[in-house]
Amino acid sequence: MEPSRSETPDVGRDSAGPTTRRLALRMARTGLALAAIGFVTYALVTQWAQVRASLQALSFGAVAVSLVAVLAALLASLMAWREIVGDLGSRLSVPHSAGVLFPGQLAKYVPGSLWSIVAAAELATRLGVPRARSAVAGLLFNILLPGVALLLAVLALPALLGAGGGWFLWLLVPAALAVVAALRPAVINGGIRLLLRLVRRNPDGYELSRAGLLRALGWSVLSAVLLGGHMWVLVVGLGAPPGSALIPAIGGFLAAWVLGFVVVIAPAGVGVREYVLVLALAPQLAGSAASALTLAVVSRLLLTVADVACAGAAAAMVATRSRR
Repeated sequence: MEPSRSETPDVGRDSAGPTTRRLALRMARTGLALAAIGFVTYALVTQWAQVRASLQALSFGAVAVSLVAVLAALLASLMAWREIVGDLGSRLSVPHSAGVLFPGQLAKYVPGSLWSIVAAAELATRLGVPRARSAVAGLLFNILLPGVALLLAVLALPALLGAGGGWFLWLLVPAALAVVAALRPAVINGGIRLLLRLVRRNPDGYELSRAGLLRALGWSVLSAVLLGGHMWVLVVGLGAPPGSALIPAIGGFLAAWVLGFVVVIAPAGVGVREYVLVLALAPQLAGSAASALTLAVVSRLLLTVADVACAGAAAAMVATRSRR
């Protein structure tokens, strides 16, 4: 007997809803990302004379030193991730850690903040690391490093507000206080247990020790300072006073980086980072928004080159070790 209409599962209707929502969300993210890129491109084109002058004034030495700072920041972040996953129970060598983290980080250029965690978790399974463990490590890594950067970014808040920043910048203060309250093993481990229970995983064996947390925090602080330092080198390269530009450049970049990280609809925070950087850097560059925008674009280019270079070098190292 044929099942009645009420007994027949409406598969098409059940699956169409989530599929339509996913498609709409993907289109919205893509549209907003393209809009942000379009606004940045328009600003560059309309102020091209000043942008070209800023590029010509920026020496090769300043760009090279800035790139070295970015590469060093990525290496420090690698050590932070390695400490986290090792403390959770999977101690990896530095080359193997690089072969997981750096290629996985390329997924951050896809709209959404979780793709890099998923990609790294898949790569880590080849080294015998359980997916759940590497996923927890990736989640903690994506909380600790932006959290540390947020604390340092608060130092630049007066400069950002003085430059006419939006009201949303005040959100950095309560967010920083929340980070301070959360950076304790009891709070972090409680959050891990709750998350694993929600996804119906056994939470036993997923605890971060105090020593492991401190080591990861130490590497994260070094990574954040170096990451902000690369912008300070560029700002000084355009003639800003080294002393007075130090906190606005480092803190301003970290504020821009954190806000770009939080806005998951844009790949790698495109548009958001440039907006905040112009607010932070323009006063240090004789009020030139064009020069600040130029440095924002140069910075993004350096970060992209460093990400690709580290991923390529890590993949080559892993391939060489595997052949041996």
